[in-house]
Amino acid sequence: MKELYIVDGYNFLFNYYRAGGVSSEQVEFFRDELLSDLIQYKNYNNCSMTVVFDAKHGDKFAQSKEVIDGIKVIYSKGGETADSIVERIVHSNEKYDRIFVVTSDYLQQKVIFKENVYRRSIREFIIELTDFKKRITAKVSEQRVNTGHSFYSLENRLDKNTREKLDKIRKNQKESI
Repeated sequence: MKELYIVDGYNFLFNYYRAGGVSSEQVEFFRDELLSDLIQYKNYNNCSMTVVFDAKHGDKFAQSKEVIDGIKVIYSKGGETADSIVERIVHSNEKYDRIFVVTSDYLQQKVIFKENVYRRSIREFIIELTDFKKRITAKVSEQRVNTGHSFYSLENRLDKNTREKLDKIRKNQKESI
């Protein structure tokens, strides 16, 4: 099942990270934190992800787009709202079985409603994201306990055949000493 998540970036930042009233450098930090969390979520859930940041009060003349670790990030042009971009994306993506729009903007939730499009409030998605992060942390901890090694150790990332070859090389080196 192909799923697309569209996240209203600043709406999320100001609700989840409580980023209101912070400096532009801090907003940039929170934006990076959000993208990092969403990259993990996207990869774990094997879904597509788009994040829209608006510049309705800015003076950018053109919309800009970039892809960061598989997430499409869109920055609106000055005077353009994230809502208008989200609406265009929703109505132009028929290739997905389900589209989730993550926003707490009440009007936006009503406008995007159609078959196969679901809204998630920021609060709902925060709960889901927090639960996801707890499951990942627990899984990593369990892996460390079960193997007695760090999850990220080289030995745990190698397949059995490669480990056997390396063990043979180590054994030959010890015998030659």
